[in-house]
Amino acid sequence: MFTLPFDLLLIFTVASPILGWVSPKQYRAKICGVFAAAALVVVGVALFGLYQDVVANAAVYLPSNALNFATLRVDALSIFMTAIFLGLGFAATIYSIAYVENSGRTPFYFTLILALISGMVGIVFAGDLLALYVFWELMSISSYALVAFFKEEGTPIEAGFKFLIMSAAGSATALFGISLIYGLTGTLNFEGLVAALSGATPNAWIYLAAVFVFVGFGVKTAVFPLHTWLPDAYSAASAPISAILSGIVIGPGVYALAKVFFTAFLPIQTAWTLAFAVLAVVTMLIGNITALRQTDLKRMLAYSSIGQVGYMLIGFAAASQLGLTGTFLQFFNHALMKGCAFLCAGAIIYRLGSRDISGMQGVGRKMPLTAFAFAISVAALVGLPPLCGFPGELTLFSSAVQADLTWLGVALLLNSVISAGFYLRIVYVLVQPVSSPAVEKIKESPLLMLIPILALMVLIILFGVWPDPLVNFAGDAANALISLGGNP
Repeated sequence: MFTLPFDLLLIFTVASPILGWVSPKQYRAKICGVFAAAALVVVGVALFGLYQDVVANAAVYLPSNALNFATLRVDALSIFMTAIFLGLGFAATIYSIAYVENSGRTPFYFTLILALISGMVGIVFAGDLLALYVFWELMSISSYALVAFFKEEGTPIEAGFKFLIMSAAGSATALFGISLIYGLTGTLNFEGLVAALSGATPNAWIYLAAVFVFVGFGVKTAVFPLHTWLPDAYSAASAPISAILSGIVIGPGVYALAKVFFTAFLPIQTAWTLAFAVLAVVTMLIGNITALRQTDLKRMLAYSSIGQVGYMLIGFAAASQLGLTGTFLQFFNHALMKGCAFLCAGAIIYRLGSRDISGMQGVGRKMPLTAFAFAISVAALVGLPPLCGFPGELTLFSSAVQADLTWLGVALLLNSVISAGFYLRIVYVLVQPVSSPAVEKIKESPLLMLIPILALMVLIILFGVWPDPLVNFAGDAANALISLGGNP
């Protein structure tokens, strides 16, 4: 119906709850978790086959399918984004087996994870704005449910509802912007948009459509001032879901903004590049400065994710191949770094029963592997070499300087210094002598939690020491977008 990787993902999503219902209750978490993880591996293998077709043909097209509402266009950018979704989704799924073992709703949990990833893959495979919007809603509905999944704790319900209200308003706003684009061009196909608007004279309707699209997709991306849902959602959700939300759910928002602005809104590029430059600085500062004041570990990580979004917007402001390479590279690295950090935080909270940073003195002495992985992940988030955060931030800095936006590069460096302040504070607390009976009683993370944590840590180090394959992959993704819309 679609492509083999996407078809398999949808089939596994439908099969997941059925398998859970027929599985013995005492083994349900392990069976459903292993099934979901295996499903993502199978989809990854199928994705590699599709990647070979993309290499040979630059892009793979699928005309109107059986549902008769959409076209798909798969290029290097689609493959790049999907690889991130599948990779972090796999790590979070393995981690979740131990995390949800005592939950009575295990089949629904893993089904929602697969549905969430299906929606994200659909977004980056979409060849037109209608298909993108339909899959955007699939991703959104799944994410609302996952944030509020552990409703017994109370806070997730409130956070999930806030997330629902803001995201639904954003989706409606995006739909209105899409309708304006259709009214201007008579098409929703991305290549058709480029043809219809290339050389067009800027007018008020194009600017209005750009504002609505930015606000609509900017909510999920958590760009200032549309970020207020994020700290509550990330801190209230379970640790593996926080890792997915922070690590990869912002990706479809970044992707959607890039895809639309670098195709439909090229006639007003001068205006939106300046707007993105200002938003990048404000988003960085708001996220990082607010993170400095947090005493809750997960809320601190949540606010720092807002700062990372500001970093990614630098590539939009630079509006160049180098800038887009930096944005996609930073997103890939952010998925590894923040995914690892949230999984470590979840393991600490799972053992300690508290999210208060001041009560974590000595945790590193009781959970040395988890604490070490956390230290590596936050060092990478600061941008220290030789970890994977350094190449991404260096590329973004270089793109800003190349675009005569040196002040934007300086803002990036300043925010890296600010982020070091709150990250190092946590590491310092973790390595202090044990100061409470609660910490004295804890032990290292469960094995199923520790395996994905250490795997992500290894990748953080590997792509820092040997970044060339990743930089080239991100460059191919950037070139795919540029070739679609023409050189920005």
